Amino acid sequence: MRSAEFGVRKRIHTTDSNEQGVADQPEAAHDKQLKRAKNTAYRYLTIRPRSRKELAGKLQDKEFSDDIIIAVLEHVTRLGYLDDGKFAAQWAANRIRSRGFGRRRLEQELRIKGISSDIIKETLTTLLEEAPEADTARKEAEKKLRTLSRFEPEVRHRRLAGFLERKGFSSEIIRTILRTVR
Repeated sequence: MRSAEFGVRKRIHTTDSNEQGVADQPEAAHDKQLKRAKNTAYRYLTIRPRSRKELAGKLQDKEFSDDIIIAVLEHVTRLGYLDDGKFAAQWAANRIRSRGFGRRRLEQELRIKGISSDIIKETLTTLLEEAPEADTARKEAEKKLRTLSRFEPEVRHRRLAGFLERKGFSSEIIRTILRTVR
């Protein structure tokens, strides 16, 4: 009766209840893992918006099973917390505004983040209508030229062209800008 002193009751199980108890354990473990995975997803999504691929990768890093990852992705998508279209628009707009990136660089970054080419095309078409790529390139070139003023014109042109190329601007836009630079 010692177990009764500590508030623990001994249960005598029949064969049927033992089988039921054993069957409930894997389901309870699955539910616990699902809850942990959802909480991980919520925490990860509160930091900043994520793509479906990023969130799936994070859950895989935490070693959740594939069926749990799929369930969590469907759950957060259904709640509206995960939307690759919205993510792509926010990410690209932020990168244009804060880093002055061009179309090619944005396409590359969004592809790495697992965004489909259809969503990328649609997003960039919309964004670059609002803020033309040539204007962004011109602003970035003006900022860079301040740091290149001590160099010879040929060196200045070469460095500016490389800078704009790394930012993801097309050769056509780069040539247009270089023609206006002295």
